[in-house]
Amino acid sequence: MALHVRPDFLPPQAPQNVTTSIIDFASTNPPIPRYKRNFAAVIDNFMTEDECNELLALAEQSSLSADSESPNWERAMINIGGGRQALATDVRNCGRIILDSPDIAGRLLARLNPFFRRWEMDRLEDRLPVTGLAGRETIYYLTRLNERLRFLKYVGGEYFRPHWDANYNTPDGNEISLFTIHLYLNGEGEEGQDLQEVLKQQSMEVEGEEFLQVDTQGELLGGATSFIPSWIEEDKAVRVWPKTGRVLVFQQNDLLHGGDSVYRGTKYTVRTDVMYSKKNPATVSTR
Repeated sequence: MALHVRPDFLPPQAPQNVTTSIIDFASTNPPIPRYKRNFAAVIDNFMTEDECNELLALAEQSSLSADSESPNWERAMINIGGGRQALATDVRNCGRIILDSPDIAGRLLARLNPFFRRWEMDRLEDRLPVTGLAGRETIYYLTRLNERLRFLKYVGGEYFRPHWDANYNTPDGNEISLFTIHLYLNGEGEEGQDLQEVLKQQSMEVEGEEFLQVDTQGELLGGATSFIPSWIEEDKAVRVWPKTGRVLVFQQNDLLHGGDSVYRGTKYTVRTDVMYSKKNPATVSTR
């Protein structure tokens, strides 16, 4: 279905109350010293609640078909190499709508660019924690956001187990992704996130074993993006909570992270990638 995006939707200027913070893994609570050179940052109030709702509505509109008037949230799959995907709900359990939109990706990038320039993400030189050894004596230039916008819906205890984001290489070999963008479309942030209390209230015992009762209604609870130092140290997670209009930016190289279970309500996010080329876009002919 063709999208009808308002010409004035997502203007380049971010809301006036926008704020930013870089995650210093050496001083987080708990700290993760092994990530002290790695980059992750948060932009709060990047989008308004109305913009988030409109973006979600556009994604759901794109999934409608002649046979169904309800949005089609397909089950998200995992990459298994060679461009192939597989369903593995023990690893990734959530709904997904894929929207390919260079237009919307371009509007998001126009608003993100001032922050990217501030963090020197527009030109990467000697940023080996980000690029790996392949970036030695190589300059990477930011080209665009990946137009493949992946809208994700987590409800009823759904999650994404810890993983690393792979670099995406374009088929022509000219571009590679180096950062992930997560845009949270709903949530209240850290407020109300007393997980210990909710676990206590929602747990039940059956035949001597404790189970968690998941509440699919009400305000979102849980669903943080958690950075962890290793598979066996999930108790040392640094969490970024879903909050309406919040953006999480982080390097794809060497940052183990996952999507915590949603204990109440529904979590909506958008994921995409920041793309780079070894060719300076300013010197490439457009003829």
